Amino acid sequence: MSRLFPTAPRRAILYLYINNNSATILLSVLTVLYLVSGFLSPTMDSTRLSNMFTYQIVPGYFLQEDPTTQPVSPNKSTPTYFDYTTHNFGLIDRPYPSEALPPNPKPLTQWQRFTTFLRTLPSTSPPGTSYKLFYLARHGQGYHNVAEAFYGKEAWDAHWSSLEGNGTMTWDDALLTSLGEEQAREAGRFLERQLGEGVVMPGPGEWVVSPLRRCLGTAGLTWGGLGLEGRGGKGEMGFRPVVREMVREVMGVHTCDRRSTSSVIRAMVPEWRIEEGFAEEDELWRADHREEWAEHDVRTRASLDEVFEREGGSDVVSVTAHSGTIASFLRVTGHREFPLPTGGMMPIFVKATRRT
Repeated sequence: MSRLFPTAPRRAILYLYINNNSATILLSVLTVLYLVSGFLSPTMDSTRLSNMFTYQIVPGYFLQEDPTTQPVSPNKSTPTYFDYTTHNFGLIDRPYPSEALPPNPKPLTQWQRFTTFLRTLPSTSPPGTSYKLFYLARHGQGYHNVAEAFYGKEAWDAHWSSLEGNGTMTWDDALLTSLGEEQAREAGRFLERQLGEGVVMPGPGEWVVSPLRRCLGTAGLTWGGLGLEGRGGKGEMGFRPVVREMVREVMGVHTCDRRSTSSVIRAMVPEWRIEEGFAEEDELWRADHREEWAEHDVRTRASLDEVFEREGGSDVVSVTAHSGTIASFLRVTGHREFPLPTGGMMPIFVKATRRT
């Protein structure tokens, strides 16, 4: 038996199901027509999307990619996550190849030394190779997280996730709880210390944010009050995020992952930029299909392609998104699994090599 779902507006998704008695094989091809939808620059050739670069983690710079670092304790009832706030965001204390150059007469922090190394890479790398540091942030606790914890994952996935609420609270495009808001503020306080004179971690020059309301709230509370104007450095500027569809959570079935209308989003973050071609209604979410990992990874690759293809883009990029989105970033770049709690953050150092 095979079934072809209708082509959704502004992208083509083909789902072919082949039923072989006890096994169901899912063959999926996700072709994102950014040229039409505006998810990427309208000047980009849509035939090259998701095929422009190969990606890999640059090893040896952050504890999160070190296999000896435990991401989370084995106690599932009360898990304890890796505390990046007490480990300089995971940056490993080590020398850098750039330090063979004439030394800086002023003592530098570990982050300043890493930033110097990062910014020497364009002049020392072969053509078609580029590097970026990503700050990946998971949104703070949302009402859907509370509901899933209350009902349990099995009941949540089987029933409650497809509803908009339970009569006492709603989780359709879930908002942050008061705890989630505090988690976002706490992340901001950590970043304020990291970006300060004692550490001098480089501020992002680009911010990418999921359009789901819990991410809009998290990014605003985390980054909005840090006063990043005039810090200098390559591509750095004040907090000017861009809302992009492609960093959304796994799409489909769960109403918490169905986004609000463009009008609602624009009213919530009126000063932010929303990518060109952003539809009023959510044209990507389906009630009858939950996105597979392979499908999610296709749009993650396309999102990374857009970041690395942009001329003059920043070498430090912030992404405020979801656990599923971050997991997809890690799969696509070859990073090991590294779960984050709500409100958690992690860096990944990515090398992109242009395909020939």
